[in-house]
Amino acid sequence: MKREESIALLKELGANQLVSPTVVSIEHGLPDAYLLKIKGDYDLSAMKIFLKDKFSVEENKDYVVISKA
Repeated sequence: MKREESIALLKELGANQLVSPTVVSIEHGLPDAYLLKIKGDYDLSAMKIFLKDKFSVEENKDYVVISKA
């Protein structure tokens, strides 16, 4: 996903009370591909339902990692 899309997604997740981040990282991967990493309180199962087929959601140690599906 693009960087702007990552920021918009973070705002949307917060507005829907699916995440309350303490640390957010937007990491650059492939060209025009960013990963959104969130540490804090979140509802993983609700996020997976909310993001459905558009995004991939994985829990990785202390973070949840969201990328384009």
